[in-house]
Amino acid sequence: MVFIMPFYKYKQIAKEKFSHFIARFFGTTLAVVMLSCIATPASAAYPEKPIELVVPFPPGGIVDVVTRTMARQLSGTLEQPLVVVNKAGAGGSIGAAQVARSAPDGYTLLMAFDTHAINPLLYKLPFDSDKALTPISLLGTSALVLAVPASVPANSVPELVAMAKRDPSALNYASTGAGSSNQLAAELFKSTTGINLTHIPYKGGAPAIADLLAARVQVMFVSTSSVLSHIRAGKLKALAVTTKQPIPQLPKVPSITQYYPSFEVKSWIGVLAPSGTPEDVILRLNTEIRNVLHTPKMAAFFDKQAIQAAPPHPQNLANLCKARQKNGRV
Repeated sequence: MVFIMPFYKYKQIAKEKFSHFIARFFGTTLAVVMLSCIATPASAAYPEKPIELVVPFPPGGIVDVVTRTMARQLSGTLEQPLVVVNKAGAGGSIGAAQVARSAPDGYTLLMAFDTHAINPLLYKLPFDSDKALTPISLLGTSALVLAVPASVPANSVPELVAMAKRDPSALNYASTGAGSSNQLAAELFKSTTGINLTHIPYKGGAPAIADLLAARVQVMFVSTSSVLSHIRAGKLKALAVTTKQPIPQLPKVPSITQYYPSFEVKSWIGVLAPSGTPEDVILRLNTEIRNVLHTPKMAAFFDKQAIQAAPPHPQNLANLCKARQKNGRV
C-alpha cells in the first residue's frame, strides 16, 4: 500500500525542520522572526509610503473635488498621505495612460470618470484599457443637468429647442471632451430633437463651466454637483435633469423624460489600479473606500454634491467600463 501524505503536511514538516535548524544556529527568537517574514506576503504591510491619486482632468471639476474630499479621509485610515496629481487631456486618457504604465504596487491609482469607458472608441490609446487597468471601486453616479446661462431667454426644454430651430447657428454646447457623458448627452439631445448645437470641447469641467457662466457657450449637460451652487445663485438656469426622476437637490426641475421618454444619461466616478496589482492590495483599498463612503461626513458631502453612492464592488465598475462593448453607450 502506498501512503500519500497531504501536501500541507509536507509543508508543515518542512517548516518545523527549518525552524529547528535556525533555532540551533541563530536562536529561537530570530527563527520566529525569519519564519514570519517568509510566511507574510510582500504587500501585507501596504501602504508603506504615500499613494498618488491621478485625476485625469484639471483642478476644480467634479472628479477633482470628490478625489480631494475622499483623500483627506482615506489618508487617516490608511495612515499615509494621499497625493492628488492632475494630469489633464484627451478626455482623461493621458492620465489613464500614466497610471497604466505605473508599477502595479498600489501606489499609483486612477480616478476615472465616465469618459474612461468610451475613450477606446475615440482615441488610439497606447494601452489596452481593459487589460492594463483593473477596477478597485465605483464611488458614485450623478444625474446631469441641462444648464444654460441666466442670459439665455429659454426657460424650459421646449423653449430651448424652439430657439435652436429658429436659428440653427445660435447655440454652442460645452463638454469635458470627446466621449464624455456631457458630450454624448448633448449629441443624443441633438438627434432626439433634430436641432443643431455646435460642440466646444474643454479639457475639464472647471474651464467649461467658467465659459458657461460667462455665456461664451450657451448649453451644457453637466454633473449636477458641479453647477448646483451657480443654479441656486441664479447664475445658471436648470432646464431639466437627465435621470428618469427629478432629484432631491433640484426638486422643481423636471426630468427630461417628461419631454423625451427614452432619454436617460448618468455620469460616474471610480478608482482603478494598474493590472497586476496584488489582490490583497485591491481588497484593502476597496474595504477602506467602502468604509469611507459609509461615514456620515462623506454621505453628507455626496448628498450636497447630488452624487448617489454606488455599491463599491469592483465588478460594478468593471461593468460600466465595458458598457461600450454591449451597446456603444455609457
